[in-house]
Amino acid sequence: MSTNLNGIPQTVIFLEQVAKNSRLNKHQHFNAAERNLFYNNIFGSAAIVINVILGSVLFVTVSSNLPEFAKWASGFMAMIAAVCGGIQTFFNFQKLFEGHRRIANNYLELQRECEQLLAAFSDQLINLEQVVKEVEVINKKYNTINSDAEVFPTGDKDYRKAKRYEKEKHLA
Repeated sequence: MSTNLNGIPQTVIFLEQVAKNSRLNKHQHFNAAERNLFYNNIFGSAAIVINVILGSVLFVTVSSNLPEFAKWASGFMAMIAAVCGGIQTFFNFQKLFEGHRRIANNYLELQRECEQLLAAFSDQLINLEQVVKEVEVINKKYNTINSDAEVFPTGDKDYRKAKRYEKEKHLA
């Protein structure tokens, strides 16, 4: 059994690192999910509001003549609504939101498993051999989650926000 200078088994150190990484990745993906939900709401709401306004303007057009400015403004608004709808469709913010939430919840579940295993070992409810067996399972889950997360990348801003949250949480 290999230990560090404080006598802590390397397996426990590894498990603590997986828990820490899972917690950080969880925060990154929750941040990315919230960002994508915000974009989905902004572009979707803009498209809806503009289309409602256009519908009203076109209804008035049928009943009376509009000034030239109103016709040009209606055309411009129609283009903006089409662009908002196109952006929302192309980037598929709702799918990204759902994917990041699913990945974040998977990391949360793994983090909890690590913390539970660490607590059981600390309370001497399980021995190091049992921890080693569980770490193998946890490591496979961690690798699977990482593979699943490849199609839902997070950005540097998500990472910095997650690190800042972790730092603030540990200071509190």
